[in-house]
Amino acid sequence: YFGFSELSTAILCLLANFDDQFGVVGLEKVFPKTKIVLGALFVTSFIVCRCIMWPFVTHHFFKDTKKALASTHPLAASRRNFLHLLRFCCFGLSLIQFFFVAMIIQTGKEELTKLMS
Repeated sequence: YFGFSELSTAILCLLANFDDQFGVVGLEKVFPKTKIVLGALFVTSFIVCRCIMWPFVTHHFFKDTKKALASTHPLAASRRNFLHLLRFCCFGLSLIQFFFVAMIIQTGKEELTKLMS
């Protein structure tokens, strides 16, 4: 289920090309509107995919894995540790989303300040 969340990452990869330090130097000056559009698309896709859709999908993932962990099927016993690992990783990734949102807000403020000056 992590595939849909990578939509915002794909847009971020395109946006990273406009960074003078890590991307193509001068690209921002040649295509300033493209950078703005990509930035807006990234923020929008991040909010939709990772702040709105992610919690719902994670909720269903935890419900499904809870049922699998409670199963008495012989195959379930051999997969319990793996399911616990997946749940732990999913929980950790969910927490990281808050950190990413804070970074996006901070970077967005800096970029808007640059645009206004």
